[in-house]
Amino acid sequence: MVPRSTCKRITKANAIFTVLVVSIILFASCSPDNLSAPTSSSSITTSSNISGFIEPDPGTFVALMPALREYFYYRKQAVITGNIEKLWAHFPELKNDVNFEKGINSEELIVTNYQSLKPFDGNIFPEHFERFKVKFINEQQVEVLVHGIELYTWLDESHKFDDSGGEFKVVLYLHMKEGRWVVYKTDEVTLMEWQQFSP
Repeated sequence: MVPRSTCKRITKANAIFTVLVVSIILFASCSPDNLSAPTSSSSITTSSNISGFIEPDPGTFVALMPALREYFYYRKQAVITGNIEKLWAHFPELKNDVNFEKGINSEELIVTNYQSLKPFDGNIFPEHFERFKVKFINEQQVEVLVHGIELYTWLDESHKFDDSGGEFKVVLYLHMKEGRWVVYKTDEVTLMEWQQFSP
């Protein structure tokens, strides 16, 4: 017969071991290197080619969300300060291939449009309408479809707080850079594209 104190020590040791193993497995599955990407490559997305986006698995969600938070943080700061340079300092590739009409890298237009209101605070909720969806191009590139809401606080002429903004849909193009996901291109869905845009 095994003494009761020995059984408690064995059970406690097994529990600690189990927790460690589960933690290691969860941590490993959430690392950027273990994202589940399809093996076939596809063409770059345009607003008329949005098929193939799927809901991310938990590991992919955890790996990509910091890049989305970072982008939307600097986008919000650019609108509030009226300074696009802060956004471009963190995402220099967004200065390239700008096409306002098509919504490509149109952050400068977004910042400029809000400046007449003189916003002093704001919030961006990237998953307000639905969870983001992903399309893997390869292991180093992914497209993220975001359908959220963007609101900025400002004072009206009678000094009452008001919000301005609204719903947005955008495809964020991310690639691996120095071991982390980084936004290198954006494609805002324009008013002309909105009706055809059905994820």
